[in-house]
Amino acid sequence: MKFQLSIKTQKSISYPVITGKNNFRNLRTLIDSKLNPDKSIIITDENVYSLYEDKINNELIKSSDNFEVIVIPSGEKSKSQRTRDDLENKIIDLKPSRNTLIIAIGGGVVGDISGFLASTILRGIRYVQVPTTIIAQMDSSIGGKTGINTKHSKNLIGTFHHPSLILVDFDFIKTLPDEEYFNGLAEILKSLLIGSSSDFEFLERNSDSVLYREETVINKLIEQSIKIKINVVSKDPDEKNLRKILNFGHTIGHAIESLSSYKIKHGFAIAEGMIVESYLSFLQNGLSEVDLFRIQYIVDKLKLDKHFRRKLDFKKVYGKMTYDKKRINDQITFSLLRKIGKCDYNKIVSRENVELAYNH
Repeated sequence: MKFQLSIKTQKSISYPVITGKNNFRNLRTLIDSKLNPDKSIIITDENVYSLYEDKINNELIKSSDNFEVIVIPSGEKSKSQRTRDDLENKIIDLKPSRNTLIIAIGGGVVGDISGFLASTILRGIRYVQVPTTIIAQMDSSIGGKTGINTKHSKNLIGTFHHPSLILVDFDFIKTLPDEEYFNGLAEILKSLLIGSSSDFEFLERNSDSVLYREETVINKLIEQSIKIKINVVSKDPDEKNLRKILNFGHTIGHAIESLSSYKIKHGFAIAEGMIVESYLSFLQNGLSEVDLFRIQYIVDKLKLDKHFRRKLDFKKVYGKMTYDKKRINDQITFSLLRKIGKCDYNKIVSRENVELAYNH
């Protein structure tokens, strides 16, 4: 299936999001025919490269002299200023031009740091996203957000720089370990909660199939999540208003993730954030008790709550939240559910209510 993300800004942006099975084999043709770079620089990580080195060589590089591969360590710690500096020097050593293309093959870490580099090297070159995890396929690869982490919190340094193409190949999902698979389900759940009550009901009805990794079900959920993300981003590309709803669960979740030194995976941290922020939604944004129960039930059914927040002192979590980029006049804001499928943004919540929800 092919989606088109069209963004109206001072300079209109439009690029394809192509989804399907076994479509990685078409990437070389798409690059040559649509983008025609003078050189392509592939950025990937050790886990992906160990699994797909032959696939990358046989279906993408094909003995070309115009491809280079840079492999970074796997994991969130690579989304750092140190890794950025190292990659910048390696890319500049390859003498890129404004017609050079960066190809990010990997999860959110690879995509975010590759996009950031593409936005800054030579003041901006093109890049392609080939996301290999569920989170990257349905969320982080779409919408042009790039970024790296600092010691203070996640994504505090970044840019908006849209890819020229996103190619989603569902076959990558087959090799995900269970932990990474369920990690991705949390972001799917977030998308459905903020954007589609009917798709949330589909998830409820098919939760057993999701647990057993039935391809047709999970692929449909990824595509529906992509549609939700595209719909939101196309209306608010610069995150001035509506796009903030995509941060549901992230205000608390990013603080938990950062305080764990990224030992807890992003999706599981966001799941814990959604638990807290759903209760906040119940306390002060009109979320019904029935919807709150449905959310809690599906989180438990999908085994997404790792209870890591119970190990963290609330004062430290709240302290981390004060670095959140979504603050307004030094007040922490939240995106809160009105009901399943509808979310409000810029909701200011008292510290007392945040603590009550956190300890609930």
